[in-house]
Amino acid sequence: MMSTHNVDFAETMGFDRLPTHIVEKRVTDLMDLTGKKAVVTGAGGGGLGQAIANRLAGLGADVAVIDLNKDGAVANAETIERRWGTRAIPFQADLSDWDQVHSVVSESKQALGGLDIMINNPVQVVSDRFENHTKADIDYTVHGSLTMLIYGAHAAVEHFLPQGHGRIINIASVGGRIQHRGLTVYNAAKSGVIGFTRNLAHEFASREINVLGVAPGLMINPLLRDILANASDEQALAAKGSMLEAVDRYIQLGRVSIPEEVANMVAYLSTEAADYMCGQTIDVAGGQWMG
Repeated sequence: MMSTHNVDFAETMGFDRLPTHIVEKRVTDLMDLTGKKAVVTGAGGGGLGQAIANRLAGLGADVAVIDLNKDGAVANAETIERRWGTRAIPFQADLSDWDQVHSVVSESKQALGGLDIMINNPVQVVSDRFENHTKADIDYTVHGSLTMLIYGAHAAVEHFLPQGHGRIINIASVGGRIQHRGLTVYNAAKSGVIGFTRNLAHEFASREINVLGVAPGLMINPLLRDILANASDEQALAAKGSMLEAVDRYIQLGRVSIPEEVANMVAYLSTEAADYMCGQTIDVAGGQWMG
């Protein structure tokens, strides 16, 4: 007979909850998202949001593609369905509006037939010297880089708590860990995302809601690449110079990334393969650092 002490030890260690079923499986088996339902915000453009939605769909998930840009959301959803054969449903929403965020997450769950994964990927930033920032610039950047993400997490938690499970992945930035001229407000907000991710995970892990983050580095989509290649105005030239300095001095791999490289990590963290990760924000930044 097992002693009470041994029973308590086994319960505390969680022996009855160890995922022993994974032992004989391939890692790729654990990354199958067939039947899972995911919401991806900021997915109506040509950047990280659409790349994440495509990666999740490529693993079998049905996705809600949410963006203020309705035409972009529709076009990206059509591409996802054609490419992967999963369901992709477009929604238009202003992520800066508390009520709209909560409504669109509810509508997404209803349309998809469930909700398992929430990807918070809002993007709004003004890049300039701090002394040039107006109140509107600061509010725009903080709201778009932190507050809107918190709204999305809150909306997801409303559904995850009653069902007893869910995964939230917040998109931060490596800028949240380093200093960078011209991005003081943005980087401060992204530091907030990293702290928010850690604290939200601490609050909800015991209730089967896992929260993780991904921090991209210098990431270039085709449209931005073309804009910077042909930069002529002062602000664009300053941004181009800053990026060149970062690649030359601070990014160990010596190049920028494409959105799909960051989306790879988001997809991995969305799967069973990442089940023992909690509260971390993972850098996908080519080894970027700031001396």
